[in-house]
Formats: sequence, structure tokens, C-alpha cells
Amino acid sequence: MKSGDFRLVKATTVRTNRVYRLDAETWRAPDGKTFQRDTIVHPGAVAILPVTAKGGYLLIRQFRAAARGWILEIPAGTLEKGESPLACAKRELIEEVGFAARKWKKLGAIFVAPGYTTELIHIYEARDLRPASAEQDEDEHIEPVEMSRKQVLAAVKSGRICDGKSVAAVQLAGL
Repeated sequence: MKSGDFRLVKATTVRTNRVYRLDAETWRAPDGKTFQRDTIVHPGAVAILPVTAKGGYLLIRQFRAAARGWILEIPAGTLEKGESPLACAKRELIEEVGFAARKWKKLGAIFVAPGYTTELIHIYEARDLRPASAEQDEDEHIEPVEMSRKQVLAAVKSGRICDGKSVAAVQLAGL
């Protein structure tokens, strides 16, 4: 079957918040049968692997309600309407770790969980960092953490870094 053979027949918005909406959807398969899916429609996001002048990495320790606690991860954020992924990455790096970068490289993009959300995260590497300031979002609780390459790899291996975007960034960067 080709992906083009599936057709969205109907989408009804169940709930909307400041970041995403939840749609109840009806799809038609190539054989003519219909099926239902609930989909979180998300504008997309970015994640940044900031590299320090010493060759280390700037991560963040952030409280995540859905994870029920603090996790160690790379800086990230949601695209605003009409914002390019690179512009979003530049904004989020300043907001979350207090640095701007002169050199940017796109490492790739990943779907968070394509079984239930459209969220696609664009992953960047940021280098040649310099101090910059911007206010964090009021609902964010973030602590920057500087780590060596060896510490990052050990944290991934031990499960201390366990969110998908951070693990994918480490892999895409070839750490």
C-alpha cells in the first residue's frame, strides 16, 4: 500500500491549548474501510545540542510534569506560528541556557511519537557560544548543566539522559 492511498475523511477538534490541539479523526484506507484515530496536532519543535569552547555540552535539568520529575535533556522549544526552525532554535538557546551561537548545523529531524502526534523536532548543533539574555517562559523551571562528552555518553548509557530528542541528538552528532 502507498501512503497516498490513505485519506483523512473528517477531523473534529476535541480540545485546544496554547501548544497543540487534539483531533478525533476518521481515515479511509485503500480498501475503503474507515478507522478512527485521535491525533495531537502540534506545530513542531526544535532541540539544540550546544557545544562549548572546551568541547563540552550545555544541557539543562528541567522539571517535566509529564515525566513526574526533573530530567536531564538538551534545550528545546516549540515553534511559534510562522517561525522557522532555525529562528526558533536561536530563540530557545538564549532563553534556556543564556547563550547565543554564531555557528549552526542542522543534524536532522525526528517524529516524537508518530502513532499519536504530528510533532516533528528539528535538531541542531550550536557552536561558538557567547552570553546572551532573555526571559524564560514563566512555566519553565530550568537549570543549565555543563557536561563533558564522556559525561554525556555515560548519562545516556545509564539512562540519566532518557528523553528521545536528547538521545537522538547525541546519536546524530556522532558523540
